[in-house]
Amino acid sequence: MDVTRVFCGQLIDGTGAAAVKNAVVEVGGERIARVRGAVTGEAPGGGDVDLRHYSVIPGLIDCHDHLAIDAGDEVAQSKEPIAYSVIKGVATARRMLRSGITTLRDVGEQEHIDISWRRAIQQGLMEGPDILVSGQFIARTGGHGWFFGNEVDGADAVRASVRKQIKAGVDLIKIMITGGMSTPGSVPTVAEYTKEEIEAAVDEAHRAGKKIAAHVHGGSGATVAILAGIDSVEHGGYLTEEQQKLMVEKGTYLVATTGLVKGILNDPAAPSSYIEKIKAGIERTNNMLARARKLGVKVAVGGDTWHARTVDELETLVKVGYTNMEAIQCATGNGADLCGLLDSVGTVEAGKLANLVAVDGDPLADIHVLENVRFVMKRGTTYVDS
Repeated sequence: MDVTRVFCGQLIDGTGAAAVKNAVVEVGGERIARVRGAVTGEAPGGGDVDLRHYSVIPGLIDCHDHLAIDAGDEVAQSKEPIAYSVIKGVATARRMLRSGITTLRDVGEQEHIDISWRRAIQQGLMEGPDILVSGQFIARTGGHGWFFGNEVDGADAVRASVRKQIKAGVDLIKIMITGGMSTPGSVPTVAEYTKEEIEAAVDEAHRAGKKIAAHVHGGSGATVAILAGIDSVEHGGYLTEEQQKLMVEKGTYLVATTGLVKGILNDPAAPSSYIEKIKAGIERTNNMLARARKLGVKVAVGGDTWHARTVDELETLVKVGYTNMEAIQCATGNGADLCGLLDSVGTVEAGKLANLVAVDGDPLADIHVLENVRFVMKRGTTYVDS
């Protein structure tokens, strides 16, 4: 097998180890064959990749996004023709890959269009990150996101909905447990499903060997979900210290989605109720994230409907006390662990998929340079080389 040598000015491998100057990553086919540190006396040849002026990191992992939903008026978007939504998703997937995101968890789309995107990407018909899909998220009748989701009520109906998603071929389950920011009249801290319904969803997903993600901002629904064994709390802005300690005990992930704040506050077309709820939660969310680091809560990140802006997620983490290295790990190795893919992505190590991103500058000194993407490789294929 031919081997391509990728010469790095600095390699941040995603494991938390110190950056290595003048590393060489050897790529054979889709995978990394070998990683050599502090290489001297060698220069790139024909077919090699010269990134000696850049910092190289693992491909980024977005653990919470919706390819066909943009930040703004979600009710209006839910009424768009499904064909238009599909096209939006194709364009968004391409943009996300070119921003350095090589793995994505899509946590809810209409009519299982995410399953078709996954197939199209696998077959080379569509350019985008490798994606894990959840199909239609499960929502209470009239609950948060009802206009996009599968509305069901009662424990038996919730079980049936989980089975429906699994039958369609999803990778994970997504359920809306509390109210949300973008749904008019919805209260983020109010539990929209009962204890019995939540426990039924978790049990049914786990019996099928699937992880389950929960839209949860806070309130009593958060405690019920964590105790039931939910795999990840999405958003979590109103989590209490006691709930976060329980997450540490249970191994529950927190998926932070704070970049969306910037998207909504800069969108003049966003509904006023959405803006008001976002503003009310900013300080509380930042305090929660700082406490998560202190307590040892496992954290991954997601853009939600603010696509291809992982840097905005990490900017918030750094602002509240995470080191730049810790923030990068949240968007690489931690994301891979949550997705159940740590054996193949998330770090730059021999045997893993050759997912590499080069940025202009040192993200350990300034996290914002992560938006200066100059090179993206996914599975050994180069998609950006500028």
